[in-house]
Amino acid sequence: MLPEARRAGAYGRAVFSIAAVTALGMVVVPYVTIADIAMLYLVAIAVASFAGRGPSLVAASLSVATFDFCFVPPRFTFAVAELQNLTTFIVMVAAGLAISALTTRLRRQERDAMRFAEQAREAALRARTEEMRNALLSAVSHDLRTPLAVITGAATTLRDDADRLSPGARDELLSSIVDDARRLERVLGNLLQLTRVESGLVPSRELIPIEELVGAALTRMEDAIGDRRIQLDIPADLVVPVDPVLFEQVLINLIDNAIKHGAPPIELRARSDGAAVVLDVLDHGGGVPAELGPRLFDKFVRASTAPGAGLGLAVVRAIVEAHGGKIDVASAAGGGARFRVELPAEHPAATRPAVDELASLPVRKAVS
Repeated sequence: MLPEARRAGAYGRAVFSIAAVTALGMVVVPYVTIADIAMLYLVAIAVASFAGRGPSLVAASLSVATFDFCFVPPRFTFAVAELQNLTTFIVMVAAGLAISALTTRLRRQERDAMRFAEQAREAALRARTEEMRNALLSAVSHDLRTPLAVITGAATTLRDDADRLSPGARDELLSSIVDDARRLERVLGNLLQLTRVESGLVPSRELIPIEELVGAALTRMEDAIGDRRIQLDIPADLVVPVDPVLFEQVLINLIDNAIKHGAPPIELRARSDGAAVVLDVLDHGGGVPAELGPRLFDKFVRASTAPGAGLGLAVVRAIVEAHGGKIDVASAAGGGARFRVELPAEHPAATRPAVDELASLPVRKAVS
């Protein structure tokens, strides 16, 4: 509604309220005193005051005029016959104007308190954002500095002392460079994916066999896995409608978490459960700390002193929820942690890719 229409409606309601009180007073005048009728007008003025100063002044003016004309003897004139009635009349005028002024002031103070509460909320939001930014920079800078220092040191040694190094020492330095470069890649990948998802990214949907997603993730994590035993229980025909790039990051982070905080064997299981596809990632370490539980999926929360910024599981939750799924964690019955991802088995926008690049990647089998 336009401001002009709102103002006209407020004045109209003020006039209507006085007319209604006048009509009611005409009906009950034989049974009540003039003071009682004056109270009715004061109520009408108070109600009109909620619409602002203008409507309240109109209501007060009309109240005085109609009360004097219709109810103060001699009736139906603007004359006042008795001093007592004149006193009532004056008190009514003063009360009406006071109610109008007080109500208008209260509304102004209420508005002021709202534009200050809003400012306080904005200030609190800025403070939280700044705190989060500082925490992110602190955590990530540490996670970036360490591998960068290793890479720089190893590369410098290879450059300056190559002639004095044995083949084994050179291979060890090269392995350090590769390992820490991949660690950097995972940190930056987590930051990128978290930023994309939290900024409102809508995942693409492709019907991808879970076996292929797991195979791609295990291939990328092959060096980190090393000789750890991996056990797979994944039906070859089980597909899920996901963004393959994003969901591969989910699997990489869950496997990386099991490597850092758990113990082998690492198990990956998948099954169909009605309208959902369930994926479990289990390890055989110390389980989930009781004081953490679901907080493991919050940013910067870490279950141990293993290297990491505490972003991996936050990325997992963000991606899973962006796909309309859910994730939880619990201690496994035989020891260790069990992360369970549940995703919708179908999605109306899901398509089967024309060229499945993931199909060319081998699925890593269980290592004994």
